[in-house]
Amino acid sequence: MRIRCALAARPAPRIETAAYFTVREAVTNAAKYAGATRIDVQVAVVEAQSGPVLSVRITDDGVGGADASGGGLAGLARRAAALDGRFTVLSPPGGPTLVEAELPCA
Repeated sequence: MRIRCALAARPAPRIETAAYFTVREAVTNAAKYAGATRIDVQVAVVEAQSGPVLSVRITDDGVGGADASGGGLAGLARRAAALDGRFTVLSPPGGPTLVEAELPCA
């Protein structure tokens, strides 16, 4: 597993919590269900049209087919939406899988 985190300061607690659970769920799914041999986690503040966002991206080389409407991933989507953020899962059969959350910093 490779983790890259480029933050000048800690995000607000509610943003940090959402980011933590996003990483935790995606890494658990990749290890438990996808048979992934490589997992990459990237966390950084990036500029979006609406202002700075905390970008959380998790990719793996597993078998794909993650169901974004399944319990854990759907919960993450609701958490991101409650913060006016965005949550995406791209996981075609055969992989790879990308789980991404963009959470407003303001």
